[in-house]
Amino acid sequence: MKKLVTAVVGLILFLAVKAQENLPEFNNKPAYIDSKSKQLVELEKSGYNSLAKAKGLFKAEGGYFLEGTSSSVKITLQPELKFIVKVSPGTDPSSLLDLAQFEIRKEKRVFITTTASSTSTTSTVKKISYEVKKLKEGYYYLIARNLAKGEYFFGSSESMFTFSVE
Repeated sequence: MKKLVTAVVGLILFLAVKAQENLPEFNNKPAYIDSKSKQLVELEKSGYNSLAKAKGLFKAEGGYFLEGTSSSVKITLQPELKFIVKVSPGTDPSSLLDLAQFEIRKEKRVFITTTASSTSTTSTVKKISYEVKKLKEGYYYLIARNLAKGEYFFGSSESMFTFSVE
């Protein structure tokens, strides 16, 4: 009986350690959960590159860009994509991370945030809604539904975490 109890306790500890391996180590760095393997896939991390471009004599746009037309992280098109993020306890992940889609322009991934004309300036940030679901204290699922094929990123105040939906 003692051997059985020891074996069961050992199995529980092993499973607990394995479950911990599937959690992000660092705060505010989302990772994709592969639906088949259940493994975490780190998203491509990039800094922001500012973009300001005149569009004729009286118009301009500003935003951010990344070189290349595609992220190195490829995710198969699915009705629901699940990501996980670690945040400081009591923090709402949706207040830290915005989900948005890039446009592809001349070998770059571009995200336009502002358009301006001679008479006005408009913020054009197009955020994509996602569901936040608590896994345990400090860990949350970020669930995006019905994303089309394309280039996306979770943006924080410091970095972009990019991925492709194919």
